[in-house]
Amino acid sequence: MFKTNQWVFSGKDSQISLQKWQKTVDLMTELFSAPAGFVVQATDAGYRIVVASEQRENPYKAGEVVPLDTNIFCKKVVQDNQALYVNHASKDDMWLDNPEVTQDGFESYLGLPIHWPDGEVFGTFCVMDFEQTDYQRNYLELIKQLRDMVEDDLALINSFVQMREIAMLDPLTHIYNRRALNLLAQQKLSLSGRLGFDVCCLFIDINDFKKLNDNYGHEIGDQALMTLAKTLKSHLRDADIIGRLGGDEFVALIQISDKRLISHVIDKIINAYQAELADKNLPTLTLSIGRSFSSSEKESFEALLDMADKDMYSVKQAFKLAKKP
Repeated sequence: MFKTNQWVFSGKDSQISLQKWQKTVDLMTELFSAPAGFVVQATDAGYRIVVASEQRENPYKAGEVVPLDTNIFCKKVVQDNQALYVNHASKDDMWLDNPEVTQDGFESYLGLPIHWPDGEVFGTFCVMDFEQTDYQRNYLELIKQLRDMVEDDLALINSFVQMREIAMLDPLTHIYNRRALNLLAQQKLSLSGRLGFDVCCLFIDINDFKKLNDNYGHEIGDQALMTLAKTLKSHLRDADIIGRLGGDEFVALIQISDKRLISHVIDKIINAYQAELADKNLPTLTLSIGRSFSSSEKESFEALLDMADKDMYSVKQAFKLAKKP
C-alpha cells in the first residue's frame, strides 16, 4: 500500500537528514508559537512519527506509530493528498472520534502532504495546537515552504540510495555484481554463524555459452543471461543472495535447513531455466551447477565460492564427456 523504505529511519546518511528535519520542525513550531509539530510517514504498519518537535507539551515522540484505522488528521491528508486546516476540531463532527482531539486535547491542525520524487505520498508535515487558531495566508505559505525543504531533502536521499543500489547491480541482469556479492555473502555467512543455520553456495555456469554467442550473436546471448537472472529471482527466496560474477557465471547463496534438499533446488533451477528459454523462443541451453556448504570452521565467502567453482568444473567435465559420441 505504502512505500516503507526503512533507510529513512536508519543509517548514517539518513541520520544527517533527520537532524535537518528536526531543526525544520522545531523552527516551524517556534514560528507558529505551537506546542507540537511533526513529520509523519504513512507505512503499511501505520502512521509513524519520524520527527516530533521537542517541546515538553508535545504528547507524541519520534518512533510512535498510530494504527491505520485511527481517525487522525494526518490520515485525512494522506488519503486526500492535499492540505488540511482545522481551526476548531472539537466543533467539527468529523473529529469526534479522533484521539488527538478527544484524548490529547488538540483543537487546531495544519498539515500538508510530503511526496516522494515520483509523486507518491510519503506522509505529512504538520503543526498542531491546543488552542483554536486563525492562521492567515502568510502562515500557510510559510508551512508550504518548510514542507518543500523536507521534500527536497527526501529527493536527495532517494537519489543517493538509487545511485548506491546501481553501483551494486550488474547493469545487464540487474542482480548483484561481484563487489556486492562479496559484501552481502560475507554478511550472510557471519549471520549464519551467530544464528546457527547452514548456507549453500551454488556456482552456476551456462554450458556452451560461447557457441551460443558465435552462432546466434551477442544479443541472443544477453537474452539468455537475463533469462537466467530472472529464473533465479523467481525460484529462489528473497532472503537468498543472487549475483553475476561476470560472463555466464552466476552465484546463489542459499540459506538451507536440510542439505539433502539442495539437489531438488538445483533441478528446479535447471528445469525452470529451460522452460523460460522455450517460452521466449530462445535456443535450448543447459546449466552446470556446483555446490559447497558452510561449516563450523567459518570459512570466507571466497573459500566457499572456490569450492563451489571446483564442483561446477567437475559437473561441466561430466557434461562434456556425456556429449562425446
